[in-house]
Amino acid sequence: MRSFPIFFSACLVLQAVILCPPVLRAREITFSPHTFTISESYTLKRVAAPPLVQRPIHMCFDENGVLYVTDSSGNTDKAPTQLKNPSHRVLRLVDQDGDGVFDQSTVFAERLPFPEGILVHQGAVYVGAPPHIWKLRDTNDDHTADERTVWFDGGSIEGCGNDMHGPYAGPDGYFYWCKGAFSPQSHVLGNGRTFKSSAAHLYRSRSDGSGLEVVITGGMNNPVGLAFSNTGERFLSGTFFDLSGPGKRDGILHAVYGGIYGKKNDRVLAPHPSSGGLLPILAQMGPAAPSGIVMPGSDVLGLRGDLLCADFNLRRISRHRLSRSGSTYSAETSAFLESDQTDFHPTDVIEDADGSLLVADTGSWYMICCPTSKVAKPHVLGAIYRVQKKGAPKSKNSRGLELDWEKPEISWLSDGRPAVVKRAIDALAKEANIEELRRAKARIPALWTLHRIPGQAARAVVRGFLGDASPEVRAAAIHSVGLWRDPAAVEPLIGLLRGDARQSRLAAMALGRICDRRAVKPLVEAGSKKMDAFLRHAIIYSLYEIGDTGSLSENDPLGRQVRLMHELDEADPAPQAMPGIQLADAVEPDPEAAALQQ
Repeated sequence: MRSFPIFFSACLVLQAVILCPPVLRAREITFSPHTFTISESYTLKRVAAPPLVQRPIHMCFDENGVLYVTDSSGNTDKAPTQLKNPSHRVLRLVDQDGDGVFDQSTVFAERLPFPEGILVHQGAVYVGAPPHIWKLRDTNDDHTADERTVWFDGGSIEGCGNDMHGPYAGPDGYFYWCKGAFSPQSHVLGNGRTFKSSAAHLYRSRSDGSGLEVVITGGMNNPVGLAFSNTGERFLSGTFFDLSGPGKRDGILHAVYGGIYGKKNDRVLAPHPSSGGLLPILAQMGPAAPSGIVMPGSDVLGLRGDLLCADFNLRRISRHRLSRSGSTYSAETSAFLESDQTDFHPTDVIEDADGSLLVADTGSWYMICCPTSKVAKPHVLGAIYRVQKKGAPKSKNSRGLELDWEKPEISWLSDGRPAVVKRAIDALAKEANIEELRRAKARIPALWTLHRIPGQAARAVVRGFLGDASPEVRAAAIHSVGLWRDPAAVEPLIGLLRGDARQSRLAAMALGRICDRRAVKPLVEAGSKKMDAFLRHAIIYSLYEIGDTGSLSENDPLGRQVRLMHELDEADPAPQAMPGIQLADAVEPDPEAAALQQ
């Protein structure tokens, strides 16, 4: 046992070499004590350091460019102890002269439990701190939160604090957040059903807390970060997704609706109906402990559509180039930014309005259930860095603060500044704008604006987008009609089942949510063709949600799987039940997994 730390360290080095090859055409930039390696196409600047911040964890901008940061006190007690003695804070950082470097820091909120996510939305700051998501508001404009309410109560807190990460804002206007291993929770969903589970999950609800849904289920210890494509696809980072072989552990998932993911863990997964096994991991990252993740919406850095992930254990930000693969994606992983110091622990990476990236290094305080952090070093403080394109011109008014936001215009959806588009989507989501939105040139932003407008008039216009010439617009439209469960979309969705694999997967998802029996036969026909695991899952899960087992042949493998899922629902098995559904065999965790389950 004494040789284990040396062996594990060697494994870390090997993983770093295999998973993230050295950056090509790289340059070195030094900010003592770190020497960073990054592509020569980029520059790196330290934009916040002590005393402005000490141990930054997660970050989020408001509409005016103020950066809100969760800042650790350095407390390494287990999460339940921290809940009793909250000591962390939220900082408010301001760049007063517009040079990209923050020069003012004030405390927005203090005495918070272990913070594991932050979101700024419509003037409020939401902080995930297990077991809650807190809503913090400044009601008197003194830049300090004077109102603190529980927005969501997870109801559990285990030692490692894996019970809560987030929340994150999706392009669909929903809040998303993660629940990790393995305490039982019970929640009333938006459909009135009581949902009880000890598994890991990705949840979502509307920003007012209504319409709670389960998005995915997993046997993993710690789902952490979430990124979105502009059409609504989800990508989840976290730990212990796969223990099936050497070099496998953490990574990134393509988090599709209704999916069940690893690690293999029958103890918590057995009660959950499965479409036929664990869905595969998108990017294998070994013992990287991936944290924050982002998909840039701007192409200023040449990274639009890629994933950037903060790899806590590997001293780097990794880049994952995505490409379509059947109904899902494949990823090519490489190093993007790397420090030579073992005390560099990135926890978050976000996009600024000018297209640059901010990276939070939390320092070396964290050792809660972390096998690679043997000794807490709260005196080793962190910082925030900015990655910019080398030679890029300075961006002025990247947030559109010069615009009259009391009178938003449809044309702003076509603005070249992503922050302007994002803000315009919310500002224009009014019934009076529906006809103009139908004709808007920026189709995807117009669609997400329409998606936010309740009522049949907006639903009818969104249905029209299902026939758009652009597959990306169609993908976003399918996401919208599925979320709204629009019954009038059934016929066009059945037609979209005949499209390519991705379109077919999305159409199946939406049809299942709508629960119209007319879709059963077309779904079975679509399932008779060669398909990958993600499309197969979408079709089976759709048939399961529709629930018309009488229309399914007993000899059809899809029909048999759907029946098994419903039998499991009706049986309400104990956690140790072993149904005839294709679930993972229980495996003994390795020592590092055991450490994270304490």
